[in-house]
Amino acid sequence: MSSVEPAVAYRVVILTSTHYVSGDLLFKNQRLSDYLNDRRESVISLRKAEVARLQDPGKILQAHPAAVIPKTWAMIAFEPPQKSIPQAHRFYGYVKKQEHEVFILMDRLEVRGILHTQADLDLRRVFLDAANSFLPLTKAVVTLFANEKYVIQQDAIMVNANLIRYIAKMEPVGT
Repeated sequence: MSSVEPAVAYRVVILTSTHYVSGDLLFKNQRLSDYLNDRRESVISLRKAEVARLQDPGKILQAHPAAVIPKTWAMIAFEPPQKSIPQAHRFYGYVKKQEHEVFILMDRLEVRGILHTQADLDLRRVFLDAANSFLPLTKAVVTLFANEKYVIQQDAIMVNANLIRYIAKMEPVGT
């Protein structure tokens, strides 16, 4: 007799260029990175979705029992801290060997964090690796152009490489 692992709902946050969307996403024995990079699904299907503008992410504009976001519009995705499973266990299982501190510009967002690669950092490869359009960044800090006072700090986020407008390796201060 085989045991089928049930789908588990995790709260996720999706940032588009103008909105902050949160909702429950069903995972079945996979991580957020696996879900986002799965080419068989082109949308992110949320339950108990809430939408806010980036200017005021704390002010919910709308709440809906179900919603979808095309993956192509999702700039950043992450799981906020939640009781069900430690966030570190969901993200860090796949973290690769080399760490590179990077600075990223996206439409209306600035992102700083650690990009993990198997080899030396080749910034061009970030755009060429079609297999992983969502890249993991750890120790991430996201600053919103719409509200610079609202800064998101997360242990791990997923960044849509197709929506990166600028990426550079950060050099240590004083070099």
